[in-house]
Amino acid sequence: MDVKASNPALSAIQTCISLGVKEYVICSGARNSALIASITSVPDAIVYHHPEERSASYFALGRSIKTQLPVVVVTTSGTAASELLPSVIEAYYQAIPLVLLTADRPIRFRGKGAPQAIEQDNLFGNYAGNCIKQWGKDRPLHINVPLEEPTPAEIAHSQYCNDVKVAGETLRSTIQVETQALQGFLDEKGQLMVIVGCLPLSWQTPVKDFLHRLNVPVFAEATSGVREDFPLFTISKDPERLLRIGGVPASGIWREIEEKENVAVCSVAPNGLPGLARESLVVRWPDWAALKIPELVQRTESNVRSVDFLVEKYPLSEHSWVRRLSELIPEGSLVFLGNSQPIREWNITATHDKRELRCFANRGANGIDGGVSTFLGLSVEEEDSWAVVGDLTAIYDLAAPWIIKQLPNANRRIVVINNGGGRIFRRLPALQELSESQMKLVENPHDVGFKGWAEMWSMSYREASRVSDLVNLPDGLLLIEIIPDIEQTDCFWEDFWTS
Repeated sequence: MDVKASNPALSAIQTCISLGVKEYVICSGARNSALIASITSVPDAIVYHHPEERSASYFALGRSIKTQLPVVVVTTSGTAASELLPSVIEAYYQAIPLVLLTADRPIRFRGKGAPQAIEQDNLFGNYAGNCIKQWGKDRPLHINVPLEEPTPAEIAHSQYCNDVKVAGETLRSTIQVETQALQGFLDEKGQLMVIVGCLPLSWQTPVKDFLHRLNVPVFAEATSGVREDFPLFTISKDPERLLRIGGVPASGIWREIEEKENVAVCSVAPNGLPGLARESLVVRWPDWAALKIPELVQRTESNVRSVDFLVEKYPLSEHSWVRRLSELIPEGSLVFLGNSQPIREWNITATHDKRELRCFANRGANGIDGGVSTFLGLSVEEEDSWAVVGDLTAIYDLAAPWIIKQLPNANRRIVVINNGGGRIFRRLPALQELSESQMKLVENPHDVGFKGWAEMWSMSYREASRVSDLVNLPDGLLLIEIIPDIEQTDCFWEDFWTS
């Protein structure tokens, strides 16, 4: 949506306020200076700044996930706006109301190849809405603002001064409650299994209550927020019916369901997408408390103990490091898990003790970019927060710590599991026939260490190659580089899949 008004910069900010925006992440530039002037004159506005648009937008994504409110990322014109695309895609699949406020050159420059004049209108295509009146706060919104060359007078007149009423919540009041469709699925015959992916914060308590009432086998992933309430029960790989709640699961169970068309599937997903190519039922916003529980197959016995033996057998494997982290991270802490290895290892191995750890991850599009920045956005209000990411995820987001000095002092721990590349690819069945030279092109093996990264951003640093290296950690900002035993990790995976 292009903003057309006598003062487009001020009009755009007034629009953001009307949508309930309180936080802005501003990226460097001159074209957006009038926008910056308007934002910084808004009473009680919370403003961050970052020179790198991709990291900035992922930080804004983390803030929106945490606050459950629209958060604005502001860019100048040209390729700066295009750097937002990865986070926009992630926000789209997580149904997060990320707002993209992009300064643009005047409309007359479009299609001319003029400096810093790319085609910004509808830049994000299907992944962002362009009509404010139709926006339900369940996906990103793009507000594009064509601006003339800024002058001191125009910037001065961009100061916010009007009393703008904040728009009320519209998403749940405008989307029809689909409780009856879900009730119909529950009432059907056949063994039922539930798999729970990433849940919106507002869903976690009602979903937990519903699942306790339902009393069937539940596989709850770390990002569901209810994993500690539902230990890993023995679940059939061939259920008759599968109910998925939340985001697309990281577990291989979900991928296997794609080919099992005899399994009836219902997905309760905030983004309204089935997550499967085949036909299945999709429900967006049911009334959990109103659902009636039919008579269903009861839970079977827990199999949590089966991985305890492997943790003891391979104490320096990646999985065992993840188990130790899940035990030593202070109770109630926020934990961000990187794609794809850390989240899978946490799902399999992390303790099921009641520790109230609140886990998040970017599982919308499953990308590894922007992980550290999203974590930092989530961490703002936290006393203790932890990111557990792989080495390539960290390398993708080296600019993320720029923003740390703007955040309140707290214990922020960035744990990098450095196994020298994308070793998860070596375990994919489809890649087993690759030659070693071909596998290197897929894995991107490296000998990069992260001590220099810590020094660059004034982070304390701890290398961990033994469990004892994780004790007596200093307060404040800390980078922990874990060096797992690659051979033990491979053996753990082999034993896990054959046990």
